[in-house]
Amino acid sequence: MPESNPNPKPSIQVNARPEELQGRYANIVAVTSQERDVIIDFIAQGRAGDQQQGQLVSRIFLNHFTAKELVEVIQKTLGEWEKMRYEGGK
Repeated sequence: MPESNPNPKPSIQVNARPEELQGRYANIVAVTSQERDVIIDFIAQGRAGDQQQGQLVSRIFLNHFTAKELVEVIQKTLGEWEKMRYEGGK
């Protein structure tokens, strides 16, 4: 008997401008939680002369349900990466 997914995710078409597809680099993330939202700031930090400077790359507002999904998918992805890297994919 084929397995059925009780909660199928709908398929959507995502549009993006070419500059968005290039992506942006961030080496710092700051997370703030409010009553209704989780706010994630992605920051690129670098040195300008003798001073450290940070530039906000992107600010994302998520509801708590989407933030929880994000945490779960990041944990799963990192777990798979660690398994491949440290266990040789065994």
